Amino acid sequence: MVIEANAAGHRTLACHLLVLAKDGVPDGSHLRLEDSSGLEGGSVGLVLERSDTE
Repeated sequence: MVIEANAAGHRTLACHLLVLAKDGVPDGSHLRLEDSSGLEGGSVGLVLERSDTE
């Protein structure tokens, strides 16, 4: 997988990941990134999910 983005896109992704990493966020919480949620048209959707199991 390759994540291609400009600087602003990488900062946005980092912020999304930090939200999922916060204390108190339950296992299984997720964020869906799709065209309709700010990805550039034609981009492949991405799901970021927290998993606290090893």
